[in-house]
Amino acid sequence: MKSEKIRVDSTMTKSRTLYLIGIAATLIVSLAHIAYTFVEYEKLDEQALWFFCGGLAVIFNSGLNITCLLECTKLNYAITMIANIALLIFGIMTVFVIAEAQTLCFAAVAAYTTAISYVHYRNVFE
Repeated sequence: MKSEKIRVDSTMTKSRTLYLIGIAATLIVSLAHIAYTFVEYEKLDEQALWFFCGGLAVIFNSGLNITCLLECTKLNYAITMIANIALLIFGIMTVFVIAEAQTLCFAAVAAYTTAISYVHYRNVFE
């Protein structure tokens, strides 16, 4: 019984750490996206604002994931997974439209975070 509890705690700690890494990667990608707005665009016009808002949306996705990490209720999980899956679909579509390294990196981070979010949830409610 005790070794089983240690195994469950170890699995929880591992999934929590991997989930935190995914959240941090998502946050770094979003901050880089926001910073790149000021490099790419010379003036603050409509395109620059849309680009900037894309980074903000990813920051809010990170916030949802942090909420789910800290307090993983079924409602938090459902909302977070919907946002993660939407971000993943957007990332995959972006790779097909803009076939560059940064879009592939974004899609990979979104896929990783979505998968680890699912694994973390399964470990919490087993």
